[in-house]
Amino acid sequence: MIFSKTRKNVLQILRNERGFSLIEALMAVTLLGVGIFAVVGTTSTIIDKNNESRQSSIAMTLAQDKIEYFKGIGQAWLLAGANGLDSPDIVSGTWTANTGGETVDSEGNAAVSGSTYNRSWTITDLAGENFLFGLSVTMTWQDDGTKTLQLNTQMTQ
Repeated sequence: MIFSKTRKNVLQILRNERGFSLIEALMAVTLLGVGIFAVVGTTSTIIDKNNESRQSSIAMTLAQDKIEYFKGIGQAWLLAGANGLDSPDIVSGTWTANTGGETVDSEGNAAVSGSTYNRSWTITDLAGENFLFGLSVTMTWQDDGTKTLQLNTQMTQ
């Protein structure tokens, strides 16, 4: 009988104990590890996409800057002289080809150390239209391979 009471007391004490078992603790650590691993994996992807978006935004701004430049030049110079030239520009009052375009940095400064963007453009006389020109600006840069962005517009004189 004493043995029976002692056994009941031990079982009752074990049932009333508070805390975690080893298996519960291991499961909690495992879930925490999986969660941290997921956050770290997502963070690197977010950083990569943020960098890609930044470079694309810079390329868009540089292309738009060139379009605005030609809108300004179109007020003083006839664009017809630039038709068919590779990346034409005004040099000493004459349209001159700038073969291959120009290499610029993220602020639009040409041919400086650290330049990462190549900007080229064409001006096309749209046949049959009086003083209507097509302007196409192409930006290329390296980011996990070659990336390209192109803006096209039309302008009149």
